[in-house]
Amino acid sequence: MNRYDLSEFLLSLMNKANTHTPLRFQQYMIGLMRGITVFDSAWWGWSVFRGGKIAMVHTMVSGLPEGFEPKVKAHLVNDPFVRTGRSLKRYARSLSVEDAVTDPGFKVFAEEFDLTQMLNGHCKVREGPFNFFMSLYRHGQNPAFTDTETTDFLAILRHLEQALSMCLQLDLGLRVDPCNEWALLDHEGELFLCSSGFNGAVKDGLAPEQKPTAMLREFAGQAVVTAPSGTTFSRVRYSDDLWLVSAQPVSPLNRLSPKERRVAELLIAGATMRVIAEESGVSVNTVRNQVASVYRKTGVHNKVELLRLAGGLPR
Repeated sequence: MNRYDLSEFLLSLMNKANTHTPLRFQQYMIGLMRGITVFDSAWWGWSVFRGGKIAMVHTMVSGLPEGFEPKVKAHLVNDPFVRTGRSLKRYARSLSVEDAVTDPGFKVFAEEFDLTQMLNGHCKVREGPFNFFMSLYRHGQNPAFTDTETTDFLAILRHLEQALSMCLQLDLGLRVDPCNEWALLDHEGELFLCSSGFNGAVKDGLAPEQKPTAMLREFAGQAVVTAPSGTTFSRVRYSDDLWLVSAQPVSPLNRLSPKERRVAELLIAGATMRVIAEESGVSVNTVRNQVASVYRKTGVHNKVELLRLAGGLPR
């Protein structure tokens, strides 16, 4: 693959990542791969190792029948790529089924789907436990993948994962309140992808002696969870195999007394201190002290910041 081909590939990749939904983009991705690597079929998605087993989300196939996925998953423990590459941040390797796989069951499976040559690889999704993986296959008497193709594939994998992560974040930006942190979890509570502050929100919301993994499992099992910190974590279905969890923090306005809240409401509505004093039946100095208390408790410094905190101004 020369520099021009790589440049064209990356431009097309980023263009589609910016204009397609994640699942549509994931489908388009394999078409781009066909423009730079010759293969007959493919299998790709995300995977994570849990308790000695492998779990997968958002998987797709191209050029393979529907029965492929359940059968390949049954043989993953014997897959040479899984055994040797799962602990690496980036990994790619090409193999001949006949020469490299010794497990008889895997050979029977490969023969059933006419898989003779394999180019498999994965890379970490950000810093999380999930991997983005892709497997390309050649059938029948087609030649083996070359060392150059394997090297190119290793370089491309990272670009595929980054573009897909960007596409997901753009999509989630339209679904989640910008003031809230978010995360994508599978049904076991395994964290796939999250906003920069989500882990901090989880840590702040832990009960005594509670571990973050236990809290994540709780999010996956319940529609709404209110943490001891007051942060509310609510989930909605993002796809067949992922939950979207949104963390809504406690508003600093909740720290105000009833009188202070009324003063804040009048300030936000545009009332002057004299108007607030007349409405409340107190002196202007008393209102001035109440306003100072409102600012101190909410962490703002002026009326503009208070209005922004209340959602009346964009951040």
